[in-house]
Amino acid sequence: MQSPTLTRISPNSVVSPGEVLQFTCTTPSPTCISVDFSLYKTGTLIKNQTAETTTTFTLTVDESHQGQYTCDYSYRESNSTSSRSNSITITVVNLQRPKISFSAADGWSHYRPEGPEMIKGYGFSIICSTEPQYQGGFFHLGFSGSNITRTQSAVNHSAVFLFPEADFDHQGNYRCTYEVNVSSRTFTSTPTEPLFVTVKVYLPPYIGIGVTAGLLLILVPVIICFMKKQKRRKFQRDKNNDSQCAKNTYEFPQAEIETDGEDVYENAETIFCQKDDSENLDNDYINFEADEERSDANVVYINVDAVEQRRKMDNDYEDAEIYANCVE
Repeated sequence: MQSPTLTRISPNSVVSPGEVLQFTCTTPSPTCISVDFSLYKTGTLIKNQTAETTTTFTLTVDESHQGQYTCDYSYRESNSTSSRSNSITITVVNLQRPKISFSAADGWSHYRPEGPEMIKGYGFSIICSTEPQYQGGFFHLGFSGSNITRTQSAVNHSAVFLFPEADFDHQGNYRCTYEVNVSSRTFTSTPTEPLFVTVKVYLPPYIGIGVTAGLLLILVPVIICFMKKQKRRKFQRDKNNDSQCAKNTYEFPQAEIETDGEDVYENAETIFCQKDDSENLDNDYINFEADEERSDANVVYINVDAVEQRRKMDNDYEDAEIYANCVE
């Protein structure tokens, strides 16, 4: 059996992850029966398809798709397989993310959690680097505060961007990207994480001392004036307190006199009430004696009536006896 023909439909043999790669495998002569086609990468079967005469293999590229591709076919009835087709080499370019770093002379910068801090007027450098994958290439340094991007050729897979004199315009986020040409195609890496550079003004020691002395000259008179005011206020408060104490001392005896007068008045009322109560008790006692005498008189009166009634009964009894004797 004659070998088939493998053709690359995709325009480029150098691709990057995510691109679509297509091949066609065609038999030497047209057939009217089903043919089983197989696609190989570096001798390893990766895909099977059934068609008549020709078929198309479609792949979504990742790093594993780099290598040499071939195909063959077989007839089901004869149970025989053709020889392999011509080979096509595919290169997958997968650029690693570069690295970014900061450099400055000792004493003119220091690192903070959010990034390096640079003194205004002094130079610093930003270094872009990448893993050795391809020779040559370029590094691009992007800055968030400007649309201008600086570019330098990669030397030993790195590039140094110099800033001779730091200024406030240089404060912001920096990012590096790496670019390389492979088989007439340009590939660009993903950018680095942002590096934030802060620029601040440096105050020499003598300026700091002068500023401190000036502040002291301003603050000392203010403090003295404040202390005098506080002392004057304290003296005035003490004076007011002494006057209030003297006033309270003068008013206290008057209050005692008024209190004594009220006590005498209350005692007089008490004596008067006690006198009234005593007179009421005497009247009650006299009334009680009168009631006692009246009761005794009533008793005597009752006893007299009883004697009179008994006397009448005796007289009636004697009259009855006399009458009886006369009749006899």
